[in-house]
Amino acid sequence: MKKSKSLFLVIGLLIAIILYASIYSFYQGQKPIPISRDISKADDHINSDLIDEFMVSNLRKTGLPGVSVSITKNDKVIYTAGYGKDSKGNPITADTKMYIGSVSKSFTSFAVMQLVEEGKIKLKETVKSYLSDYVTKDKRSESITVSQLLNQSSGLADKGFPEMSLKQPHSLSEEMKRLSNSKLVTDPGTQWNYHNPNYHILARLVEEVSGQPYNQYIKDNILSALNMNDTISMTFAEDVSDVECGYTFSYGIQIARNTLPHFVNGSGGIISSANDMAKWISMQNNHGRSLDGKSIISNESIKLMHTPSGPDNDYAYGWEQDILANGSKRIEHGGTLFTYSSDAALFPESGYSFMIMFNSASASGAEQQSFIDGLTSIVQNETPELGLPVSFIVDMVLGILTVFAIVFFVHSFKNANKWAERFYHRRWFRLMRNITYVISILIGIFLLNMLGFLFGGRDITLTTLIYGWPSLLIFVETLAIGSLVLLISRILNLVNISKEKLKNSN
Repeated sequence: MKKSKSLFLVIGLLIAIILYASIYSFYQGQKPIPISRDISKADDHINSDLIDEFMVSNLRKTGLPGVSVSITKNDKVIYTAGYGKDSKGNPITADTKMYIGSVSKSFTSFAVMQLVEEGKIKLKETVKSYLSDYVTKDKRSESITVSQLLNQSSGLADKGFPEMSLKQPHSLSEEMKRLSNSKLVTDPGTQWNYHNPNYHILARLVEEVSGQPYNQYIKDNILSALNMNDTISMTFAEDVSDVECGYTFSYGIQIARNTLPHFVNGSGGIISSANDMAKWISMQNNHGRSLDGKSIISNESIKLMHTPSGPDNDYAYGWEQDILANGSKRIEHGGTLFTYSSDAALFPESGYSFMIMFNSASASGAEQQSFIDGLTSIVQNETPELGLPVSFIVDMVLGILTVFAIVFFVHSFKNANKWAERFYHRRWFRLMRNITYVISILIGIFLLNMLGFLFGGRDITLTTLIYGWPSLLIFVETLAIGSLVLLISRILNLVNISKEKLKNSN
């Protein structure tokens, strides 16, 4: 009878999950998606209606709340628009301000190259020769060059300096003090490691050499020069109040949140709009000239920033190079700020470029990547393919497994005494079967370390995991806590039975 109750419970929960998934899928397919076109010009490859159809269909398919996009070709802005809604329910437009995350690194590299052209910085010179306050415990850091910081081969890495786990600074000078405890994980120039503090140091370099605060330099020498009037550079995420909450996801539920408070000066601090970013990407693909023809930087510097120079052969100066299936090049860089994400992509052979900005971020990034791949197809005159709600699917699988785990542990707790009574028959076999519970406990304890290893040594914190993948955390910790309680219950029952056996034998 008890087994029947457990079976009915499991079946009922599975039916509820399937029903929930069906309702979610139906809702996504029917929900209205507002379209806010701003700029739409005729072009041989760019069909505005095709873009709208793809963007709307893919928003419904993937379940993302909103996105803005800009497409340019050489010195012309072809298309800017917004789709979906922000967390206040307002339609997203091409003027909606969003965090662009690590796409900001290209602004820092640009500032450095401007100062290189002025003769104030040499790329092969050591950072130490410019920054007296850059001191670490590792003597090898004295040989780090400006170029190695730009291409992420300085030897600094999250494994040696877990920047997200440490107390966050609120200025570049505080970051220099924090970095005094850093250690290199490898000799400079020998290994690529994506590490945000590389660009914090570069931002400090811009300050020191230019004599201006970093944010002011960016405004005066880049944003104003390109008429990017709605764009700002910030120091600390969550300092800006005019950006609406973005979204994270859990079991298909869109959760509106402020971005995670942390230091982003030089590495991820740009806030912009699709209309403003059109001016940025157009200049990148137009030999360093603005839309009005003004030269902001030389074409030689643009080429250098786009050309991989690190040991991984892909990363350049705040940009990465991809070779697409048709053999053409794509210069791009993505960014995420936990509740927002973005991607800038340049196609130097055709002159096209696009910027896409999302008011959401997901664990795998698969949903956002489907938009990037789709727009890549569109600018290459190919048919875009729709993505899948990968996060929702994975969360549903983890949800089902979590339900099974809870039912299993409840049943096992009730039978802990029976297990203890049967222990003395085939005891080694029964002991070995408990190893899986020990492993589950260890995984629960070292989950953050394991995820950091799987993600290339990145610093994963409990807070970032709660933001990024709560369903995984719930599943793993359900297994760990359930295993721990079950083992304790079995041991206590075993001790009681052993005492009874000893008492009876006497």
